[in-house]
Amino acid sequence: MPIKLALLLITLFSLSACSKYQFTLNETVVHTPPALFTDFQTADKSLQNCLDQTIKDQNITSPQQLTLLSCSHAGIKSLDGLEVFSNLSHVNLGNNQLQRVQALGKMGRIETLLLNDNQLQSAPEILTLPKLQKLDLANNSNLDCGDLRQLQKSYTGDLTIPEQCRP
Repeated sequence: MPIKLALLLITLFSLSACSKYQFTLNETVVHTPPALFTDFQTADKSLQNCLDQTIKDQNITSPQQLTLLSCSHAGIKSLDGLEVFSNLSHVNLGNNQLQRVQALGKMGRIETLLLNDNQLQSAPEILTLPKLQKLDLANNSNLDCGDLRQLQKSYTGDLTIPEQCRP
């Protein structure tokens, strides 16, 4: 009896390690892993490519599972469509070509936001991110400083602002 139990346990452990694969028994599908999340579309092809790769790398099967996004140096110009991923908490969009970040205003769980080295002109949406702990806006030479001055008054997190907005 202990041998049968041991064999059963070994089989179960082995199968659990293969949860990403489809299993068949006598040509009948016994297990099919969940499909990767693909039910979204962005306006920017570079953002779409980055999200597609991230979803594949992190094995994301629903938009709520995506919490970390790193799309730096990707040539992204627009974030339209990103709002589907409302559980994002750590976002790196540094070194792109962004001029505005409206989609981020709908993402109240963002804690870390890296937007350095873009072409931002204004970013009032950042004021609506209640959990923000780290914000990098360095090297956005066209960024209007009005919103940042308001943010500086109440913000207690790690804040890096562009040269032209420093006192």
